[in-house]
Amino acid sequence: MERTLLVLKPDATMRRGVGAAVLERILEALPDARPLGFVERSVPKSLAAQHYAIHKGKFFFPWLIQFIRVGKVVATVLEGNDIVRRLRAVLGATFVDKADPESLRGKYGLVGGVNVAHASDEPGNAEKEIALWDKRTSLDIRSGGRDNLLAYIEKWRRAKISATQKIRIICKEYAQSYSSRDHYEEQITNLLISECPSWTRREIQKLADAVLGNMDLDK
Repeated sequence: MERTLLVLKPDATMRRGVGAAVLERILEALPDARPLGFVERSVPKSLAAQHYAIHKGKFFFPWLIQFIRVGKVVATVLEGNDIVRRLRAVLGATFVDKADPESLRGKYGLVGGVNVAHASDEPGNAEKEIALWDKRTSLDIRSGGRDNLLAYIEKWRRAKISATQKIRIICKEYAQSYSSRDHYEEQITNLLISECPSWTRREIQKLADAVLGNMDLDK
């Protein structure tokens, strides 16, 4: 029996309807998976650095740390047969533009690595990640997580989801010249406001900045 770590990133948790939809689809697609533990929290820089340690020294490492700390994340562990591969199949390819449109990243991801969720890539790494998050957070994998996941879904399932395609268009426009960044950040912020009912404009601007920051990696 395998276990894997699932972390909803800020582009899913701040966009409340997206977070609920992603969790609901995962539970529907993997009905035999057993959720273990649940935590919603901010990620300290030290945990982010440990979580992404395999990428330390790469040019995109600072962005990874920035992005996961933009807002709170939701983390849980799923246990089941072949669960590592199956969860990643439901999520879709890592980069949004390469993900199947019917996958969760293809449907809700915004651009590049702004891709709604992290899922462990292989069983060995999954156990290391689970141990890290269990130690550094109140994840508590000794308890069940299904009730907490269902409560989260029920709380936010009616939240608005309307900005994905519009933000993707804005990102394409920005990529044509990589100029007028403030203008595009403002546009993305205004679109996200309707999907982020629990967050201040300043917090939403941090998410918009991280979206464009991911694109800036391709300059």
